[in-house]
Amino acid sequence: MALTQQQRDEKRRAKAERLKEEDLRLKVRPGTKQALLELMEWAGIEEQGEAMTLMIHHLHGLGPGGALPLLT
Repeated sequence: MALTQQQRDEKRRAKAERLKEEDLRLKVRPGTKQALLELMEWAGIEEQGEAMTLMIHHLHGLGPGGALPLLT
């Protein structure tokens, strides 16, 4: 039997709590949104959250010496 909307919501909340997920909200201007969309297109990524998560982790992986020039 299919789950009800309430059951799906509870399952989603339980998973988010277990994984210690947090919502991060970001307001952007049109140029920033366009840059994100282009990056997503280049990489074949469909979800904005996935693109931002990958960028954060890859940038962090560069370490301070590699990341800092890209953050100034």
